[in-house]
Amino acid sequence: MESQDNPFPIKGYVSAKLFCDRQDEIQALSGNVLNGRDTTIISPRRMGKTG
Repeated sequence: MESQDNPFPIKGYVSAKLFCDRQDEIQALSGNVLNGRDTTIISPRRMGKTG
């Protein structure tokens, strides 16, 4: 039996290439961090908030 990598990683950091099409979000979060603003990220489970 041949082993295959799971195309939907659910734990740990894999790579930046999987964080796609999020330029607006990256810009907003970066601005918040640079300006010392508290930020809360809310989304359903397993959507990559920790990563």
